[in-house]
Amino acid sequence: MNLLNKKGLVIRHLPRHDEAVLRRCEAAGVATLHEAWDRQGLMGPAIRPIQQGVSRAGNAVTVLVTPGDNWMFHVAVEQCRAGDILVVAPTSPCGDGFFGDLLATSLQSRGVVGLVGDIGIRDSQTLREMGFAVWSRQ
Repeated sequence: MNLLNKKGLVIRHLPRHDEAVLRRCEAAGVATLHEAWDRQGLMGPAIRPIQQGVSRAGNAVTVLVTPGDNWMFHVAVEQCRAGDILVVAPTSPCGDGFFGDLLATSLQSRGVVGLVGDIGIRDSQTLREMGFAVWSRQ
């Protein structure tokens, strides 16, 4: 069954990579991994960090969201574990700033190390002060 673009679907038992593999991925960097994985899975050059000099690697917890509706965001937070990175893709172009310090605080309390999303964000200064790594469409 193809799960791509399935809205409202929650997979509760996610496969996890070994910590040593994740550390090697972090050391390699995004460009190298993108090339090694046959140029698949990159959200695109418009996705930029809100802070400089930050590097993260972790298991991806992915969520498909409807612009302006953060319900599935909250569902995804519940699936996250320490060391994870939440990856957010909207069902259509989305500049809504529906990720900010409140959801980041929830993710940090679970040990999540960052967020990558093709979305707008808010509270960017607070997110930087929190040390919560975010890559987004700015």
